[in-house]
Amino acid sequence: MNRFRQFSNQMMYKMAQFFYGRNGFDNLARTCNALAILMLVINIFAQSAVIYFIWVALFAYTIFRIYSKNISKRYAENQKFLQLTEVPRRYANLAKLQWRDRSVSRYYLCKSCHQQIRVPKGKGRIEIRCPKCGERFIKKT
Repeated sequence: MNRFRQFSNQMMYKMAQFFYGRNGFDNLARTCNALAILMLVINIFAQSAVIYFIWVALFAYTIFRIYSKNISKRYAENQKFLQLTEVPRRYANLAKLQWRDRSVSRYYLCKSCHQQIRVPKGKGRIEIRCPKCGERFIKKT
């Protein structure tokens, strides 16, 4: 058991040394990897050469991003990706919060500043004031 622990510690140290100075698994790499897995599953049923090449390209790009040593360029690409996907990620986060708190709260977005506002559920029609911009609107909770 002690030898196995020594071996695993050595392997972890070697992996840490190898990945030092490399980009790693950022948000864009995670998304490309998820899309590659989705393409792989679709290709199991569809048996299409086009889907297969899309899968290979996405997987290769993911590996390229993970092992790249040009961190500043990969960082800029990741920031651009995060900027382009900001609105869908915000709505997905809102949907996740709504599902989590579905029994006690309702979530609304302010029409003028897009601030998320949480109000207690079951209070009837109430006037909601946005804490960020002061906009008032009436909603049923």
